[in-house]
Amino acid sequence: MTNYTIFSDLDGTLLNHHTYAYEAVLPLLEKLSDRNIPVILNSSKTLSELEVWQQKLKLNTPMIAENGGVIRYDDGENVHTKLIGKPYEEIRSFIKHLRKFNGWQFEGFGDWTVAEVMNHTQLKINDAVHAKEREVSEPILWSDSEENLARFKSALLEEGLILKKGGRFYHVMAAHDKADAMKFLKGNKTFGCSQACTTIALGDGGNDQAMLEYADIAVVMPPANGEPLNVEQAIYSQLESPQGWVDSIETILKLK
Repeated sequence: MTNYTIFSDLDGTLLNHHTYAYEAVLPLLEKLSDRNIPVILNSSKTLSELEVWQQKLKLNTPMIAENGGVIRYDDGENVHTKLIGKPYEEIRSFIKHLRKFNGWQFEGFGDWTVAEVMNHTQLKINDAVHAKEREVSEPILWSDSEENLARFKSALLEEGLILKKGGRFYHVMAAHDKADAMKFLKGNKTFGCSQACTTIALGDGGNDQAMLEYADIAVVMPPANGEPLNVEQAIYSQLESPQGWVDSIETILKLK
């Protein structure tokens, strides 16, 4: 019997990109739990946000937050939080310096009030509060030229930072990705997914690319806009989430 572990993005993958609807996945998540197939959220969201979604989705599995920069897992005795990324305050300090020195036009979560985060994300107030509780990454909206964006990326690289494009925002962070966190969990003895297990990953944005390429089976969900990701030998869902998530997993695991 094949040992599967599922790693999934949230927005636009497990949740509908526009409405955040998720109810359609609940029966399947229960079925996967009964079969001891863990579903691990691997998201650009914060740990605080993921804790809320763990409860809504009735998951009791490790969580990967902020594009692989933070991992929370239970070894059976204690809950551990593993930081891979650079501390948030250091990131904020540096990009504020770049903005002031160069006059580049961009804004991030650290610039916004809770109400402004709600406006930019359509999140409800409690969710927006959790979204601002960041540890290793800063989502930004870039409103300057492409030429200055290239200069911004170069300046970040000199500081050991990178710019990842997600579904809605660019994410300023250290050079880590969702695949790094997957590798950490697979190599952790307290986690059931050994090197022999088959990993399934589902995602839709540019920050999902490494996760999808690292997985044994990749599912590319339809993007909110633009062309879908190019991932070799991937399964391309034609259905929006959450139904596309359900359909893809049921097909792969032959649960239909």
